[in-house]
Amino acid sequence: MTKMWAAFFLSVLLVSTLNFYAVVREPDRIEIGEVHEHLSETVKIEGTLISWVRDPYSDGSDRVDLQIENAPDVIKVRWYDTTDTPPIGSKVVVEGEVVQYNGKIWINAKGMGAVFQKEGAAVEIMDVTFNDISMNATAFSGQIINLSGYISDAIEKDVTWQSFTLLDNPAYLDSDHRLYVSLQGHVDEWIEAGSKVDLTGWVQWDERNYRWQIVVQSSTLDVTHPAGAKYLSWALSAETWSYDVGKLVFINGDHMVDGNGDYWLVAPGGESVGILCLMPDLNLSVNGSVPTDGFTGRLVWSEDMAQICLQMQEGGQSPLNPIGLLIGEFTPLADITMDPQNWVGQEVNVAGWTSTPISPDYDKGYLANGPDYFSKSASIRFQLAGAHAEWIEKGTYIEFFNATVTYDETEGRYFLDVPLYAVGDVAILPDMFSWSAGWDAWTWQVNTLVYATGTLNQSEDGTLWLLASGSDDRICLNDDGSAMALGFDEMGDSVGVRTWQGRLVAVDHPDDPGVQLCLTL
Repeated sequence: MTKMWAAFFLSVLLVSTLNFYAVVREPDRIEIGEVHEHLSETVKIEGTLISWVRDPYSDGSDRVDLQIENAPDVIKVRWYDTTDTPPIGSKVVVEGEVVQYNGKIWINAKGMGAVFQKEGAAVEIMDVTFNDISMNATAFSGQIINLSGYISDAIEKDVTWQSFTLLDNPAYLDSDHRLYVSLQGHVDEWIEAGSKVDLTGWVQWDERNYRWQIVVQSSTLDVTHPAGAKYLSWALSAETWSYDVGKLVFINGDHMVDGNGDYWLVAPGGESVGILCLMPDLNLSVNGSVPTDGFTGRLVWSEDMAQICLQMQEGGQSPLNPIGLLIGEFTPLADITMDPQNWVGQEVNVAGWTSTPISPDYDKGYLANGPDYFSKSASIRFQLAGAHAEWIEKGTYIEFFNATVTYDETEGRYFLDVPLYAVGDVAILPDMFSWSAGWDAWTWQVNTLVYATGTLNQSEDGTLWLLASGSDDRICLNDDGSAMALGFDEMGDSVGVRTWQGRLVAVDHPDDPGVQLCLTL
């Protein structure tokens, strides 16, 4: 009995010790370049404070945005409940939660002790900082200054005059300060976007464009941390790719040659996902040597093809720029669904198509390995971390990064917990709304985009209705402002039968316990 009581008290002591450790244990200290691997975790980082902005949206909030650098890595910190901000150039330690939203990653730091200056570390005196210029640019007018930052665009070699934006963060969307730079004189080699540079120039007011700028001679431009190729995702639209024209990029895909002898790069999911014009290097066009790890080159606008093309880089691969979405080997969805139990707890990169539309106020859906019913052979439920501002339509190509395979005991099913994702194009056109299909068929179309043919009508209380031709069937119409102009003529009479496109929704009927269908334009 004595031994049993001793074992009991020992176990209580052990549990108490573990609980105490869990409470007082400090967050893991990580490098700034590893922040993306710790989404939704509380971490501690150390670096040099290079710039800050207090109350960035001028809404009276007690917040300051900091840029912390351990060159060439920079992380943005949103600090709430702030006291005095440490001076620029000081070594600081930051503790907070890693947050990701819409491809942007930052650290949320809350409280007086979340950001503090490291004891015993000397403050690095900088000649001129972004903060100095932003607070009083007039004081620097006509003066020659030295400034460090990250370039927004690639600088082309052997070009006499160029311009770019100097940032305090390699990622444009995460930057807090942006200064226009007019570069005079050519450089001998390409300088890639995201590279950190030191430059010397004189500050001027650009009267034509109503902005401050710094005029720099190329001989004073020094690259301290060169950047590599930026990862280019098939999930992004061609319009988004246009912002990367001129940059060195890396992209996965398979090459093909059409009947005209033109080269093309096809997305891993096939032409329905994406296709890109390809300008081959000598190894590919002469020897037929195909890269095994993906294609590296410069994104250019081709006048002959009248579209964006990838001009392959001679001499092989270039290191990837760490700024942007992460990428690794994609795991086939069928491999997971065939034996999900063996995948529980593992992180995977998965690509596929959504089987249902996902509203902005909902975070769950289904991912399939085909865009429609006839092409898919596997599907799994997923849950997105964080909010998304717009609808994700059915049939949207989407890529999940570092998703965790999880088993939900309450619902008795497996799903993917998704912290980071990229949304691509929609592969499925809107459905046709059939007046004769019946309620059971219509319920499958609720929340999806549809085409509906009918005549616009307005009741005495101002409600708009879409009427079926030759019957009394109708659905209500939620107007975005275009229906009145398109559905009625100048005399206020209906223009007759026409086809409308919108989202089919089910709403509560004000005078009936049931629901009614509406088309939202």
